[in-house]
Amino acid sequence: MLTDRAAPELRVLLLYPFRFVDPVTGRWVRARYRAERREIEQRYANWEVTGEPEVRRVDGGGFSPWR
Repeated sequence: MLTDRAAPELRVLLLYPFRFVDPVTGRWVRARYRAERREIEQRYANWEVTGEPEVRRVDGGGFSPWR
């Protein structure tokens, strides 16, 4: 049965693998984590994306092993 309720909007996170220039050594370092593009831009002066983004869906729910 169809209802008149609209489907909730799903938020999607795009997390990129990247590398940056270490300010101490001046060498490129591959980051150990993935981050959104805006976070990378805010944190690092010299950086580049090294691969395809990981897509994560954020629906506000959490994992429950007892469900």
